[in-house]
Amino acid sequence: MTVQIPNPLSHAYLITGGGADSRAALVKRLTAAYLCQGERPPCGRCRACRKVESGAHPDVSRTAPPPDKQEITVDQIRALRADAYVRPNEGRRKVYVIDPADAMNPAAQNALLKVLEEGPAYAAFLLAADRPGKLLDTVRSRCELLSLPPDEDPPDRSLAERAASLAELLLGGDELACAQTMVELELSKPKAEELSALLAQVERQVSRQLARHPQRGAQVLRALKAARENAVYRPGTGHTLGLLITRLF
Repeated sequence: MTVQIPNPLSHAYLITGGGADSRAALVKRLTAAYLCQGERPPCGRCRACRKVESGAHPDVSRTAPPPDKQEITVDQIRALRADAYVRPNEGRRKVYVIDPADAMNPAAQNALLKVLEEGPAYAAFLLAADRPGKLLDTVRSRCELLSLPPDEDPPDRSLAERAASLAELLLGGDELACAQTMVELELSKPKAEELSALLAQVERQVSRQLARHPQRGAQVLRALKAARENAVYRPGTGHTLGLLITRLF
């Protein structure tokens, strides 16, 4: 699913959801939009867009963990921060991609805060994260959230069956049965990634049944989307499932 590029663009985005490839694709589109010289960015045809596509634009900087480490260090972010105050080479903006942003250690995140808050107007920041809950509240609050829909990865049979059963229950609209099921699911203590995978499959199952349940299906999808996005900031299982039920009934 294609995510529409915001207009106007914010100075900082936190990109979550989907998979690594879909997040990287959105990062590239946003980067091109910041630097595009066409009338409707990203045009994909101008010199700047072509340079972004080839990875050769001098005003795009990427930060990732060093080859011998699992974390993005405070020294890397300090170098980024210093570079941000050097004017662009050829574009109107400088774009700083941090991927995976959830690899920044706390010291690195705190070092990033100042430039997120008070950086030059031409600096733009794209933070891609699979586990955004690992980012400090202060970092997340200074970025606009772009949450991608789940990737269409083929599920295992057990997961698909559980998702189909839960989708049928949610579409049926029995409040008591739904609440009891959510309590049972919480008590089973699924890991965050397991719950995320299950709800992603439920979302797909409901999407396929919109023709049969147009009004209820749209309501369920809105509730699932709200629960998924809220989990970025409050990833607890109980809170996620509670929000889902609250939005439905």
